[in-house]
Amino acid sequence: MYIEADPARLVTLGRVYEGSTVVHNTPLFPGQVKVGVEEVKDPDAPVPVPTDEVSLVGQTIHTFLAWLTHLVKSLSQQ
Repeated sequence: MYIEADPARLVTLGRVYEGSTVVHNTPLFPGQVKVGVEEVKDPDAPVPVPTDEVSLVGQTIHTFLAWLTHLVKSLSQQ
């Protein structure tokens, strides 16, 4: 997953949960997707959809969160 930057910057690796409509009982908005973070590349980077519990990528390991769809790319698309 990436964050907005010039150019967009890879900050974490994980899995996309296609078809999910909620994350921790919170509905996803259009343009968002549920992801599970498996590897952190930049722990100090801000997440694009912060919550009360998570604002930095370093806080996301082994958890689910919403991520902006346009910032999620397959490793084969890099």
